[in-house]
Amino acid sequence: MLTNLRIENIAIIESATIDFGNGLNVMSGETGAGKSIIVDAISAILGERTSKELIRTGAEKAQVTALFEDITPNVTKLLYFLGIPVNDDKALHISRTISLDGRNSCKVNGCAVTVTMLKQLGKELISIHGQHDSQNLLNPECHYKYLDALADNEDLYNDYLEKYSAYSNLYKKFKALSQNEEEKQRRIEFLQYEINEIESAGVRIGEYDELCEKRELFRNSEKVIGGLKDALSILTDGDETTGVVNAMFDASKSVEKSAAHYEPALKLSQEMTELTYQLEEKKNEIEKTLYELSFDPEKLSEIEERISFLFKLKGKYGESEEEILEYLQNSKDELETLINLNLSQDEIIAKLEKDKEILLEAADKLSLSRKHAASEFEVHVKHELTFLDMPNVEISVNFERTKLNTTGSDNIEFLISPNPGEALKPLAKIASGGELSRIMLAIQNVLSANDNVGTMIFDEIDTGVSGSAAEKIAKVLKSVCTKGQVICITHSAQVASYADNHFVVEKKVQNEKTYTYVTPLDRDGRINEVARIIGGVNITELQIKSATEMIDSACI
Repeated sequence: MLTNLRIENIAIIESATIDFGNGLNVMSGETGAGKSIIVDAISAILGERTSKELIRTGAEKAQVTALFEDITPNVTKLLYFLGIPVNDDKALHISRTISLDGRNSCKVNGCAVTVTMLKQLGKELISIHGQHDSQNLLNPECHYKYLDALADNEDLYNDYLEKYSAYSNLYKKFKALSQNEEEKQRRIEFLQYEINEIESAGVRIGEYDELCEKRELFRNSEKVIGGLKDALSILTDGDETTGVVNAMFDASKSVEKSAAHYEPALKLSQEMTELTYQLEEKKNEIEKTLYELSFDPEKLSEIEERISFLFKLKGKYGESEEEILEYLQNSKDELETLINLNLSQDEIIAKLEKDKEILLEAADKLSLSRKHAASEFEVHVKHELTFLDMPNVEISVNFERTKLNTTGSDNIEFLISPNPGEALKPLAKIASGGELSRIMLAIQNVLSANDNVGTMIFDEIDTGVSGSAAEKIAKVLKSVCTKGQVICITHSAQVASYADNHFVVEKKVQNEKTYTYVTPLDRDGRINEVARIIGGVNITELQIKSATEMIDSACI
């Protein structure tokens, strides 16, 4: 269960702390106040993709932290699997920082984790239902997912997908073997040419940058040599001048003479002598460097040619040495596949036929499980829709056999008939906005029986619904709370009246900057907010009375 959420510098939210409770947590407010930003922040700590564009204008970074309590055994098991420490109090602390340079820092219980690991955890902590679910519901290509979730088909589906991948890879080999022999030979010769060109080039990672640095040094050779010679002339005796090194020796001896009369001068002289020897070493190093430096124009020409050659290789095989070497390895792998296809065409065909039988068997098992789930799905969703003021709606799951693909052997589509006597038609062509919201809630309520997450978020699930239907939605959301915590973003007075914990999200402009505030409401605050939803800006006594009655009725 999500008990605390802290948001810093996300969009128009500079700082907000929200303490969620058990039961139904409702968030309401004017459109554009920032409710969707809170969902985006929660998505961030679930490992979903984010962008530096989320960072509040003027801020260097954004951060979201969350505290989960009473985590489920599944979450505990996953934490152990990921090597993340588990607290004795079953509490889980998650933080995610997003920087302007695009970097992400994710921590779980103080342990650094990757975004991928965070996403694995997120699936076990929270499920979010909103506009994305509506899009999936309207897309028949996603309908199989609902049946798989209801039937708990993860193992069956993964088994099918593994067999499908193996069959597909073998089929690719078969196609490669079936290529025109002349075409295959041309491909082999081309690969051999490319491999030879890259290997003979002796590409080394980092070489291009090193050569560019050397070229820059050659181009500034006069400045380098001139500077070193100037330094050497200062340190070394000339025809008419004493160099700094000998001058320092003389100075040290002069100080030493004072030691006979002033004892501290002896130490000072010794230190000056040591310093002089160090300076003499540096002079010798400069002489050695000048002796070793060689700025041969021919060498510069070689460097220029090598840079030009590597630049051409990059244009053909990759933008970096790493990509060139990766291209080389891929070419070798392909060449080996073409040369060493040691299975005959008949042998591959025989194996393909055998593997296809195994694949079809796995597809049939998956299809049968989905059909059993479809029968249960139709009955339970119909029951939920009846409660949600859609008693005459008929819903059916249509199956059509199709060519094997990554999802199985079925085309699955939800059909509905919203009114008596009307034929069943695709959901996407029939359902209105309000009907779609209720159908989605009905489906999610049916699926929640198999959902082990501790928190469910419903983002404007009541869109397009009002009156008694909105109240029925509120009751369904309240019933879902018995299976776990619910957080609901709503514009419905009926839903808001059923809240166990109510938060209002407000946007204010201060000093020409926009700020969003999230405030928990007491009873009087809840009454005023429900009245605002009912009537708008100018709240009347009658609206206050109606809001009070709605909240009191919801508590019965």
